Amino acid sequence: MTVSPRPRVGPLEELRRRRVWRVSVGYVAASFAVLESVVALVPHLTDLAFRILLGTAVLGFPVAVVLSFEYDLTGSGIVRTPEDATEDPEYGAGPARRWLVFVLVMVAVGLAARWLRSR
Repeated sequence: MTVSPRPRVGPLEELRRRRVWRVSVGYVAASFAVLESVVALVPHLTDLAFRILLGTAVLGFPVAVVLSFEYDLTGSGIVRTPEDATEDPEYGAGPARRWLVFVLVMVAVGLAARWLRSR
């Protein structure tokens, strides 16, 4: 009995398959929205407090990337990403609606922060 070899997948294709790009962009966008909202909602925020928030966001980025490489968030919960691309049933079927909802929420947060800052 012979075992078929794993399909060769390049490093960028592997990052796409494991959805690392999505998590990276989402993390940066969410961190930016949170930092901007905090600045807008807390007018007397000290420079030290802002630096601590920014440092926390920066230090959390590698953690999010590593976790996104190892695990997937599916409808049935958090599962380990399959090592073989052929075993991944969701590979290539990206949820476009989630991105639309994410963008709309980010726009709403930005508009709310701007409105609150003007008051």
